Amino acid sequence: MFVGHEFFAFALAGVGVRLAGGDARTALTAGFVAALCALLPDLDIAYGFATYLLAVGRGAPLSWEAFWVVANGVHRVVTHPLPVGVAATCWFAAAAAVGRVRDARADVRAVSVTAAGALAVVALLAAGAVVPAMGRVAGDASAVVAAVYLGTVCVAGLAVARRTDAPVGVLVVAAGVGFLSHPFGDVFMAAPPPLFSPFAAAPPTGRVAFAADQTLNLLGVLFVEVAAVWAGFLVCLRLTGRRLREAFAGRAVVGVGYAPAAFLLPQPTMVDAHVLGFTVVPLAVVVGATAAGWGTGTRADRAVRGLATGLATLTVAGGAYLLVYLLA
Repeated sequence: MFVGHEFFAFALAGVGVRLAGGDARTALTAGFVAALCALLPDLDIAYGFATYLLAVGRGAPLSWEAFWVVANGVHRVVTHPLPVGVAATCWFAAAAAVGRVRDARADVRAVSVTAAGALAVVALLAAGAVVPAMGRVAGDASAVVAAVYLGTVCVAGLAVARRTDAPVGVLVVAAGVGFLSHPFGDVFMAAPPPLFSPFAAAPPTGRVAFAADQTLNLLGVLFVEVAAVWAGFLVCLRLTGRRLREAFAGRAVVGVGYAPAAFLLPQPTMVDAHVLGFTVVPLAVVVGATAAGWGTGTRADRAVRGLATGLATLTVAGGAYLLVYLLA
């Protein structure tokens, strides 16, 4: 789950705001905030990459498998657990409230300052509970990563509050959707996050597997990712008043041409998923880019058409590969 987190969070927040009576513009804002906050937990991969480079300097091999052996020790461990997500939501809430104080009308500014102060206290208490506990469980470096992560969330909250006019309550709920939905998408990956760390080290469940065959299992993860992206994309189309049939380009059928990869490429597994990802995704990107670049309409229309066509190409390619693999 790489981009699926963001699209799924967008769908949840956008639909939720509409069901609660919000207008389409507010729902779009909520969706984008949720998508942003669903992205932030994966920034810890930079820390994992730096850790791997240090390991290479000490003699670790250069390979994808070696990278993930090292990175999985830090990636998802600090930023993904639900307690950290709750703390991140509190920090985002406090930052968003502070960011809105300057824009508040004079007659409500005192209330805004009081609310921002209360949220700041809650955020500090949440960080005071999570960061030291993370240090005790996972080490001082993990505590530093957690603190830097919460600081990054704070900056994001300030920026979002100053660039949107959606109510702070909507922003906070959307942020919570992004932070708290993210770890559940990773239960399909090789190393699910410890959901209740640092207060309970072991995850409540192991990795969800679709099949004993590792290639079929990876394809299952691919289709979960594709379904999450479709969900977010379709919600975005609905909120912007567009129709799928108007955005779709028939050249997505080119994805059928990926079927021979089942014979020509090594059978991918979770360990070497790049064999699948680095071949089928570029195909979808190229087809989508041609649909966007050679069509007519506004820039937004072309972007939507490119995304719809690329996503359809990816879906067709994955289905063709699966069919050939099963029949081979």
